[in-house]
Amino acid sequence: MQAVSSRSTAVQAWRNIAIGILVAVVIGGLFYPPLGLIAAAMMVALLILSLFRGRYWCGNLCPRGAFLDLIVSRVSPGRQFPGWARSLWLRAGVLVLLMSGFTWSLANLPVANAEEVAGGIYGLIGAVFVRLCLITTLGAIFLALVSQHRAWCAVCPMGTMQHLIDRAATKAPTRARIMTDADECRDCGACEKACPMDIPVRDYLEDGEIHHPDCVRCGDCVDACPTTALTRWSVRETTRADDDSTSE
Repeated sequence: MQAVSSRSTAVQAWRNIAIGILVAVVIGGLFYPPLGLIAAAMMVALLILSLFRGRYWCGNLCPRGAFLDLIVSRVSPGRQFPGWARSLWLRAGVLVLLMSGFTWSLANLPVANAEEVAGGIYGLIGAVFVRLCLITTLGAIFLALVSQHRAWCAVCPMGTMQHLIDRAATKAPTRARIMTDADECRDCGACEKACPMDIPVRDYLEDGEIHHPDCVRCGDCVDACPTTALTRWSVRETTRADDDSTSE
């Protein structure tokens, strides 16, 4: 299987476009609420993708992730994630809080006033997604300014949901993973310095792959590695099956 050491040209181009989409939703959506439906479509898309690629969306296709990586990272102090930021209870709390507010807002749409809003009923629904994106983006910026630029990604509700789906779909044939090879490691630590999620990459060298819940498959650790100790593969289970058949 061919290893990929960096994001493809298409993904890099998409990340630049995605930042514009984020701005259109969180700012343009305040004036034209139907733009919020773009966020709705992306939420559905990322949950479906997580069945096959885990949190690949977070590290490669997410508009907010691209914004944090390409813009906010320039002013972030880059402090190490505090331990509580990875707490299961915190993740669950943020997920329940935001999803509860989101659900309540959808269930209590002022349908009677739909004609007064641009886009009618679609504008009312879009406005809910605009508010959700605005609140979470402001939260992401705040955390980036006091910690790592990707600190929000550790507690992001959609990231948590992707991880849960990823765990439930462990037998999927096309799983994006960062593969590890302990024999090739020089123990230089470059991978951990490059990781935007503060993952102790070297702890997974003997496992054959990085399966930390916060791994967003961005490949930054692969790019930083001076050897082939880390590789970015798209297919995991099929490769193993091929190895098994070869050994027979």
